[in-house]
Amino acid sequence: MIFTDLEHFITASFSLLGVTCAPSGVSSFTRELTAYAANYPDGGYQVFFWTYDKGLGKCGSQVFEPLPNTNDPLNVLEQIEDTQDKAVYVLHNFQQFLTGQKADPLVVARLFNLAHKLKTTNQTIILLEEDIQLPSFEGLIHILDYGLPSAAVIKAFLKQLVNRLPPGITKPHVGDTLIRSCQGLTIAEINDAVRFSLKKYPSINSEVLAQQVNQFKLAKLKRLGVELSHEPDVKVGGLKTLKSWLARRKKLFACANPKLPQPKGVMMIGLPGCGKSLVAKNIGSSLGVPVMHLDIRSLYHSLLGETEKNLRRILKTAETIAPVCLFLDEIEKGFEAGSSTHDGGVSKGVLGIFLNWMNEKTAPVFVVATANKVNNLPPEFLRKGRFDEIFFVDLPNPSEREDILGIHLNSFDINLSVEQLQTLVDKTEDFTGAEIAYLVREAVTIAYGGDRLCNFEDLETVLGEIVPQALRDYENIEQIRSWARVMARPAS
Repeated sequence: MIFTDLEHFITASFSLLGVTCAPSGVSSFTRELTAYAANYPDGGYQVFFWTYDKGLGKCGSQVFEPLPNTNDPLNVLEQIEDTQDKAVYVLHNFQQFLTGQKADPLVVARLFNLAHKLKTTNQTIILLEEDIQLPSFEGLIHILDYGLPSAAVIKAFLKQLVNRLPPGITKPHVGDTLIRSCQGLTIAEINDAVRFSLKKYPSINSEVLAQQVNQFKLAKLKRLGVELSHEPDVKVGGLKTLKSWLARRKKLFACANPKLPQPKGVMMIGLPGCGKSLVAKNIGSSLGVPVMHLDIRSLYHSLLGETEKNLRRILKTAETIAPVCLFLDEIEKGFEAGSSTHDGGVSKGVLGIFLNWMNEKTAPVFVVATANKVNNLPPEFLRKGRFDEIFFVDLPNPSEREDILGIHLNSFDINLSVEQLQTLVDKTEDFTGAEIAYLVREAVTIAYGGDRLCNFEDLETVLGEIVPQALRDYENIEQIRSWARVMARPAS
């Protein structure tokens, strides 16, 4: 727990610490730290909080009364240096004066010298930021993560919140469903979501409350470029080797035994329209966990450091929501080899953060990545052991085409004879799964326009109008197949 670690660092006279924290978690962090620090050995520590607009003030009192003239960064450092009390100073968003456009060399030098001087005192400075990147303080600052609240912390907070509800409002049951819906949110966000829902629906039960809170979470994830995918309406046809491989890992993924290897994830290489994205969405339902769909390109931001911060925030959220399936579609577009020369090294930094996270993560987050253009993938992604396996999803074979046709024909209640179905299987050679799906949908559209049920003749009409991508992009397909013979395992 972070507050146990903080106590050890503070009482061991670590003079400069960093804590990463979501903006909406600042108040809860400061409140908890104040309560913990008061009970530290030898009489405890006072906690002071600083912001640029208000200055430095003592925490724990009912009214926050900042000391005069302490909103200036240099003045607050001077105030800390002149104080001899046992104290912890939480400086919120102070990093802006140490790096970037607002950096002040004098503030950097003053903090650097002060951090060395405080090593012999009972004073500690904590830089509280959403993300901390201070290479000039490397070796002098130790960084911890406040993170998102655990299930146990959420449960305790919800019970406390429910018990304080005024008369006239139904007190919902604090069960696993409600707690899980809150995971991925800060305490402040949970408080807002629950209070809003109870105000809107005073007689709400825990199940509906969980749904309302989940809507808040979905909105938050969407702002980060992430969507929680629902279970797809269409199942995947074929790909028996891949399905069998996933089935063997289902039990292991749900196992909490640290002595057993935790599944990392799978990468699927293949042609567009061959069902890779559909497989990825079905993996979540087969593992019994939600699917977080991350649009990598949406992470990129024009401001320096914002892209990396966005990625760290999403990965932290995934670990909190875990067990979960993290789906990265067309991953080469976000981690394209050689692109760092055009974006100032941002792509390289993002790739490094993601690969490091994959190596070190302990939470049950199963990564599913898809790619269409193998030449654009960084070689680091293809190293053995990065993913549990790399599969190549080729054009469907006859048996798989029959499965795919059956799925889509059944969804529209289209009945064909054995001979008619076999004719379609034969004539859809070189079709992708998406092209087969289009064939059926377009035939149904034509039939509906003629005020009749779809029949075999409608399917044959559409069939004659489709030129498969495999014929239009033959050289690229052969190139991918040649690569896959050496680097990947067939999914079928």
